Amino acid sequence: MSPLFQSPSLQESFEADGFVKIPALLNSVDVAALRAAYATVAAAHERINIPYITTSHSNDAELITKVDEMLQSIIAPALKEHLVNYNLLFGNFLVKMPMAQSETSPHQDITFVDESRFASVNIWVALENMNEQNGCMYFLKGSHKLMPTIRPTFDYKWHYENVKQEIISQSEVFTAKAGDAFIFNHAVIHGSYSNTTQSPRLAAVIAAYSKDAQLIHYFIPNPDSSVLQKYRMTKEAFLHFKKGHPPAMGVFEGEVHYDFKQLNSKEFRSLLKGRTQNTILDKLKDWFLGNINKQTPMPRQL
Repeated sequence: MSPLFQSPSLQESFEADGFVKIPALLNSVDVAALRAAYATVAAAHERINIPYITTSHSNDAELITKVDEMLQSIIAPALKEHLVNYNLLFGNFLVKMPMAQSETSPHQDITFVDESRFASVNIWVALENMNEQNGCMYFLKGSHKLMPTIRPTFDYKWHYENVKQEIISQSEVFTAKAGDAFIFNHAVIHGSYSNTTQSPRLAAVIAAYSKDAQLIHYFIPNPDSSVLQKYRMTKEAFLHFKKGHPPAMGVFEGEVHYDFKQLNSKEFRSLLKGRTQNTILDKLKDWFLGNINKQTPMPRQL
């Protein structure tokens, strides 16, 4: 798999944890510009009238395209300092309204590429200071490697549905300052807290993917079924995608049968244990390969 990050240390962290934090990806001027840009489309977002709003919830291709252009004009130049071998997909504003129901429970994002060969990510940017009161992020480290998954739209039986509370207890919470960013694998398990303040909480996100990958999308017509429809996609197809419907501009490639096995607590704990063991083995392998011709002592702490 081709590296996504210019920095070898960031690439290593991304592969191990499934995400990295980039402090001050945007400066204060860029943050202010994006907040001003949101103000011009705030009414179109907030009239959607749900606790957690993304631009794509509007199902309005014109608005989605406009917001994508706003975000890419400012975020794309900043990413060139950190990423390689990638294409940008589309961007959204993310608005948590000030209500308890604005929590985003643990989840994985939808599948965009063949993850056995390529990676796709979200670049999530705080447009104000984030903490547990206004809805900061949390991640389950290494969860992108627990088991291979296909994540379709719209409703489906998520593998981890029965262990959400255990996921939350095992996850790490990350506060952020305005301009900080998280770049995370779409397969890593993550979530965010409710906004319990008196004001909407604003963030932005842009999706990206390995430049050699073909974009794909899985749609499940019946959430109780194991039959998925697979589509070949383009950025234009995603910009015009309407939630809850098969992608009108996607190219149908056939049906896929997939078992949405529901993990129980014992199975989930076993996967977590395997994750820890694999991390230790990876460190031993890296030490051995890096020092095979050197008289270097084995690391004491793994």
